[in-house]
Amino acid sequence: MGAPSKHKIYSKNYQEQSINYKKYLDILGLKPETTQARYLYLKEFFSWLEKQKVFEITKVTPKEIADYHYYLQNKISQRTGKPITEKTVYDNMRNLQQYLGYLLELGTLKKSPASHLKFRNPERETSRFIFSQNQIEELYKVADLQEKAILNIGYGCGLRVQEISDLNKEDLRLSESFIIVQKGKNNKRRIVPINQKISEELQEFLFSIENKTNALFINNKERRMQEWTFNKTLKTLILKTEFGKKMTSEELNRIGIHNLRHSIATHLLENGMKLEQVQKFLGHNHIESTEIYTHISQEQLNNLYDNTS
Repeated sequence: MGAPSKHKIYSKNYQEQSINYKKYLDILGLKPETTQARYLYLKEFFSWLEKQKVFEITKVTPKEIADYHYYLQNKISQRTGKPITEKTVYDNMRNLQQYLGYLLELGTLKKSPASHLKFRNPERETSRFIFSQNQIEELYKVADLQEKAILNIGYGCGLRVQEISDLNKEDLRLSESFIIVQKGKNNKRRIVPINQKISEELQEFLFSIENKTNALFINNKERRMQEWTFNKTLKTLILKTEFGKKMTSEELNRIGIHNLRHSIATHLLENGMKLEQVQKFLGHNHIESTEIYTHISQEQLNNLYDNTS
């Protein structure tokens, strides 16, 4: 989620609505940083409405929504001096649609002024890099203990990068052959099974680390490792391989820890696992999400559905 700007709102009505929405998001159990970002996105929208002399949400029409979208597309970032990213525009508009949907549930609105609009998600339209199974084998061969542990969690267990960052040592139930994701997407807890080989390699990693924190992965400042450090570690690992040495810097920059998750989903399906089982493994609520995360042909998907029917 792109970084939202801080905007002042002066209407007591909009101030109250912003706070109530933030409380609603807190009740949903979203991560604090996600709640804060969505709260600030809404404040920016309300600030923009005030400048348009619109002081009641019930007075907002599809024209205001379209105009706000145009405003975001032409907005210049104070930090970079360049237009804000397509991803930030998308995050802002999706949050606005969800907020209007929340008002529909409350009965504040009878119809959403954004219900007919569709906003393009640039991340989904960008082709995702998928490691081949041979490339994954090569990564394991050249990995040190920590790199192998990250591979085992990111690829072998298919965890999201934030889930990897949040892992604590006690979440690894190696003798019972599973790990616990305490807070996945939408605060959802799940158990991920692991095989004997992964269990043994993670045990070896645990014996090798001396940090006294609960975090499984820490950086050189003894703090919980975050996404950019995981991505840097993976890129360093890739450059040790023969296929990595042939990559351009542009190709390498497209790759992050999340590509390991895309790759394991694709490989499981290619190796015959049923779509519903992959859905459960990844922790998806909807099977459509599992289809998006995999890179297989429609014909293969049809075959899977035929086999499960």
